[in-house]
Amino acid sequence: MVRICGEKDREILIRYLKQEAVYNTFMLADISDFGFDEEFQTVYMDEEEGKIKGVYLCFYKNLILYSKENEVNLPFLENLFSGFVPDVVMGKTENIDCVREVLKDYTGESKVLYLLEETGKLVDEAAEILKAQPEDADDIFDFLQNIPEMRQLYTSKEMIVDRIQKNYGTHYIIKEGGQLVAHANSAAESDFTVMIGGVATAQSRREQKLASQLVSRLCCDILEKGKQPCLFCSREENHNLYVRIGFKKAGLWGTLVKAEKIPENILEIETHEKKTHRLPSYIPIYNRLYEDIVKGVYQKGSILPSENVLSEKYHVSRNTLRQALTILYQDGYIYKKQGKGTYVSYDSEKKQKDRIYNFLTEDALEEIAKITIDHNFGPPTQIARKKLELKDEEEVLASNNVYESEQGPIGQSFLQIPLWVLSDHRVDTESKAELLTFMNDTIYHLAAGVEMTIQMMEADEQVVPYLKVQPGTVLLHFEQLLFDKNHLPIARIKYYFCQGKYQIQCRW
Repeated sequence: MVRICGEKDREILIRYLKQEAVYNTFMLADISDFGFDEEFQTVYMDEEEGKIKGVYLCFYKNLILYSKENEVNLPFLENLFSGFVPDVVMGKTENIDCVREVLKDYTGESKVLYLLEETGKLVDEAAEILKAQPEDADDIFDFLQNIPEMRQLYTSKEMIVDRIQKNYGTHYIIKEGGQLVAHANSAAESDFTVMIGGVATAQSRREQKLASQLVSRLCCDILEKGKQPCLFCSREENHNLYVRIGFKKAGLWGTLVKAEKIPENILEIETHEKKTHRLPSYIPIYNRLYEDIVKGVYQKGSILPSENVLSEKYHVSRNTLRQALTILYQDGYIYKKQGKGTYVSYDSEKKQKDRIYNFLTEDALEEIAKITIDHNFGPPTQIARKKLELKDEEEVLASNNVYESEQGPIGQSFLQIPLWVLSDHRVDTESKAELLTFMNDTIYHLAAGVEMTIQMMEADEQVVPYLKVQPGTVLLHFEQLLFDKNHLPIARIKYYFCQGKYQIQCRW
């Protein structure tokens, strides 16, 4: 019987996979890093009378499998592939050989699994090696997509970003003239071994031993942790840079990759696309969920039904559903609260509201429990005077407004509103309640036009006391200049959004 695993299965899974830890570096690392609740990962266990016969792990659009006794469950895989079409299937070569009869249109390859055994052969660094940052993800993805043997293994830019941001692996790069020319990364880390992958060098730089330097740097990092570096390679030993720097053969690793069929001429391309083009399996369920959300079947702030309920309702596997949910999340229609479920962030009514609104109240991912204001009246700064087109003697209401959920501050606005605006609309400047209502709501209804700038900024003294964040914390920052129907500026507003607390949806 094959079933989806949960946290209660962790111990027995780890015990089974550790029997051949070298072959299961990826599985052990993914279970350790991501557990059982992430939308992009599902772990299946095949067991019979309390004995595990195999483990199958879906990670984004990759499938990793392992069966110690080579008892691969082909009926389960046939059913899985009806709703989940992997880009790559990988595992011990003897396991992968069993899958070939199910995935006949995939091309297979067997690589040698190597372990580092002679550390004295590692090479010294001659080039400047950089540790990749999240902003390097685009360059890394584009670079690897131009390397034929890497193209099918690095199919998700989001996966690279996620790994770098969450420190699930180290990506080292070498640049020349601002261009990325070499890359290598630690692909997975278990308690015993760390897999090295993504080793690639630009064609024009392949005689400079850049890959050897990157791999040696990674190996030194891994050895410092008391773990053993390992990797895969399909080259013969006499052309193998890994053997030259101390790696020894430990076994065989197999992969199955979707075949790329390239027709010979344009006419064949047109015929090929019409006859064989097939949408990814998750697109239909994505479209149906999208339509239900924008139609208001699932309202903003409501929790989506469980994955089991949705899978049954839309007649898809949980893995296909999770792929659709991942895309909906990336597109800003849903968000996840750890331990609570998946919520709708799209406002089905907002598409009918062709108006300017307060981002801090309407685009918050958490319910606003309290708004506090810290205000005064007086002359504005020179830049505010210029933007609000004020005369020298004119003054403004200046206020720091803090928006809090039950967990604490999630956003802040700093408003500057000319006093003539408050006077024209008969706002009692002695009443905090009236001022709050005007700043939080009324001013937006009065606005007929807006200018806006968007940037990332580090928290400074303007923000730190209110949002209770560390100085230098990176925040999303908007600045709006609101205009009335006569094209007069009526407010200058600065917004500060805490990370993970907002999804901004502008519809003007």
